[in-house]
Amino acid sequence: MASVLRMPEPLDPSDSVRRIRGVGPQRAEILRRAGIETVRDLLDFLPFRYEDRRVVVPIVSLTPDTPTALLKGCVVAMRKRVTKLQKMELIEVAIDDGSATIDVVWFNQPFIADRIAKGDTLLVYGRPKVSPNGDLQFDPIDWERIPPDGKGELEGRIVPVYTAVGGIPQRWLRGAVAEALTTLARVADHVPELLLEGLGLPALGDALSAVHEPREFDERLVDGTSAAHSRLAFDEFFAFQLAIRARRAIMEVAPKPRTIVINDVIRSSVRRLLPFRLTGAQKRVLKEIADDMRSSRPMYRLLQGDVGSGKTIVALVAALLAIENGHQAALLAPTEILAEQHFRRIRQLVDATRIPVVRLSGSMTPAEKRATRESIATGDAKLVVGTHALVEDSVSFRSLALAIVDEQHRFGVEQRKALFEKGELVDVLVMTATPIPRSLALALHGDLDLSVIDELPPGRTPVRTVVRGSATLPRILEYIDERCAGKAQAYVVYPVIEESDRTDMKPVTTGFDAIRAALPGRRVAMLHGRLPAAEKQSTMDAFALGELDVLVSTTVIEVGIDVAAASVMVIMDADRFGLSQLHQLRGRVGRGEGESICVLVRDESSGEDAKSRLREFAATSDGFRVAEMDLAQRGAGDMAGTRQAGMARFRFGDIVRQSGLMEAARSAAIALVAERGPASALDLAARIDRRQVRLESVD
Repeated sequence: MASVLRMPEPLDPSDSVRRIRGVGPQRAEILRRAGIETVRDLLDFLPFRYEDRRVVVPIVSLTPDTPTALLKGCVVAMRKRVTKLQKMELIEVAIDDGSATIDVVWFNQPFIADRIAKGDTLLVYGRPKVSPNGDLQFDPIDWERIPPDGKGELEGRIVPVYTAVGGIPQRWLRGAVAEALTTLARVADHVPELLLEGLGLPALGDALSAVHEPREFDERLVDGTSAAHSRLAFDEFFAFQLAIRARRAIMEVAPKPRTIVINDVIRSSVRRLLPFRLTGAQKRVLKEIADDMRSSRPMYRLLQGDVGSGKTIVALVAALLAIENGHQAALLAPTEILAEQHFRRIRQLVDATRIPVVRLSGSMTPAEKRATRESIATGDAKLVVGTHALVEDSVSFRSLALAIVDEQHRFGVEQRKALFEKGELVDVLVMTATPIPRSLALALHGDLDLSVIDELPPGRTPVRTVVRGSATLPRILEYIDERCAGKAQAYVVYPVIEESDRTDMKPVTTGFDAIRAALPGRRVAMLHGRLPAAEKQSTMDAFALGELDVLVSTTVIEVGIDVAAASVMVIMDADRFGLSQLHQLRGRVGRGEGESICVLVRDESSGEDAKSRLREFAATSDGFRVAEMDLAQRGAGDMAGTRQAGMARFRFGDIVRQSGLMEAARSAAIALVAERGPASALDLAARIDRRQVRLESVD
């Protein structure tokens, strides 16, 4: 009986990349290390730029200013030679297209001579340049030999260029992707069609085809904002938002086991607490928080506010709402200095006989910790302010209703989660004084509702900001001396503690010695993170009490420090800081009635880009504008704290340029979770975004 030949199964998106022609074990391993294991992974391996090779350019039209061009001509001469100085081997091939002749030159590629012969027709993509002898020659990027009457692969199309993968040739990568594109009809599109139509986005197959084999060449294609690119970005954003909104909905299935009421007695207590009239923004935010706390579902809210906008007083009022209803509240701060600052400020505002406030931190004695933990467990302590010590297993609350996390980007996900689990369906309020553009806030904290205090209390004097070179430091110190003579206080901030072979940044230890020597009549102290907790606190206490004139510090004073008489901030190596961090440091001054100044001291050798960046920063005092500048310049992942916070990472989406797309994804996710339920939404998220690696921030 004759054997029956079986046709090979058609290629499927889920198949191993080994089914692509030319992929053996070695190449498969190279691709795996680049994250390409399946045919679908190849489809997701997007070009990073494109070359327009649709039109063959006449040689006679080339000039030294021509950026890139595609030439087609007949080889009329060839020669090999070695340069005299660099001893490089050159292959020079003269091609003629009927309009003119030009030499195409390959450097250190002797094999070219074996692949090209006189009379061949070549298609060459590259750029013209002037040779050492003044003639125009052509520097090839890509080339191919074609029949005299034929058409080459490089001709008449927009050619994608992919990130280099272990030395694999671009031509092979393009061929492999082209083979993967034959599976587009079998690529499942899980995003609802009506949603895509409403957003004006193409089907998934059409989008993948357009990014790998575009028919038009425009700026949106080049900068990654074409409709096809937007579709791929939307899938990432939508899957991310679906997952975190669904997980939040799952946590909210059961109602809170408590009721928060707000009556006239509580309103009266709040009015007695407030040392000043609230701004309109504070009132708006407080209403949002109060509505959340009164609802049957737990609050998950992010409170954003610029430096000095009054977030702490808002958080304290929220804590009072929980306490007046018979429950406890906890405030978690990232450093002992900030925790102590909060503790003292709150003790000044509340009646300690009615509302016992306690502090819990790692530097307390074992006996102090035991007594504090006991008062928390019995419920005698109504408001607990602390550091990481709050989330230890040995700490238990009698009735924790509200968990407040200050400067939350400094905490890991597990630390925040540990605090929230010390009560039952605890209301959560996380705060940051680092203004974050809304698009980044949605990527960082998509499961949180957003409240923004976008108004400063009356009477805050804007801080004047100037940029100076490091050579002017002696004059700056003279200025500090003059201001201290008028009872002002000053901070001088350095980027690192000690000198290091790995960096040339100026250390605080050396700076302290120099400043103390330059200001012999002033009381100068040093503060940094490696000092014992008791020494740090006594130094801060002395500065707050006016017993010190100048505090030479690292960025340990970046958040929460409030000394009204401190009106001079000098930041050394300012060009090495992110703009948002500079804004935080600048916010340590300007808290009193007199004029405050922030001096940004840059290195004399800093480039023009660094100078321009500092000048832009100095020109604005708006923290949200600063955050946008920082995000645009450094990228989302490099802004202070975002990597530590477990920010979602996106392969296709750019949350800076595509913030509107993130907003649309969030709205669509909220609607779909409400319509289909959280389990269905989680399943859909997994099918849309197979790898799920960008959902780490909610794990």
